Amino acid sequence: MKHTLLVIIFLAGLFACQQGPAEMVFIPSGKFILGILPGQSTPRFMSERTTGLNAQPQQEYFIDSFYINRFEVTYEDFMRFKPQAKYKVIKPNEPMRGVSWYEADAYCAWTGKRLPTEFEWEKAGRGGDDRLFVWGGESHDEWANLGKTVQPVGSYKKDLSLAGVFDMTGNVSEWTASWYNSYPNSTHKDENFGEKLKVSRGGGIQKREHGFMQEFITLTYRNPLPPKGRFWDTGFRCALTAEQKS
Repeated sequence: MKHTLLVIIFLAGLFACQQGPAEMVFIPSGKFILGILPGQSTPRFMSERTTGLNAQPQQEYFIDSFYINRFEVTYEDFMRFKPQAKYKVIKPNEPMRGVSWYEADAYCAWTGKRLPTEFEWEKAGRGGDDRLFVWGGESHDEWANLGKTVQPVGSYKKDLSLAGVFDMTGNVSEWTASWYNSYPNSTHKDENFGEKLKVSRGGGIQKREHGFMQEFITLTYRNPLPPKGRFWDTGFRCALTAEQKS
């Protein structure tokens, strides 16, 4: 009886540990499908950054376990960190945007977390297969916020990954921790590779006005941006290495 009770207590503790902080989702360690196959993303725009050449070759990639925010960091969240700031945000539960990479990174550090790497972000969105959108392989524009204005986080219930992460296809794009570099085993060349630009991931608002929308909202799309820049369609969410949790 005593042994059974100890096992129950141990399992309960293990389960609680894997739940992580209440606002985060646990992503277990293991391999996932990173990148896309040639021709998997329709090259409508004659640019190497939008044809998916920089997200090849497709490969299995191993990532250690981590936690990631269920929702994008909100304006209300961010203002606890920087209460003196003023941004063009209307509702407290809207995703924070218009912040530089350095501000996003500083906020995550302030909370005891960090920005996710772009590979962690992609794994949290794709799960174990090579889906291009959180719901599968086909584009459904109405299932994510690709309109003209942001919405409160979690408003689009179908924009939800298998892991339980919201708004990875729409609302705002998101800063990651990663510098814009070539993929492992890639022969693709880009003069911007190196510690020059940071990668943002995910689709966002205003994509219906863009003629090349589908490529920009796939989970594989890599958008290199200057880390000092402020973009009103770009926000962020935080991550946490699983071993860090007490």
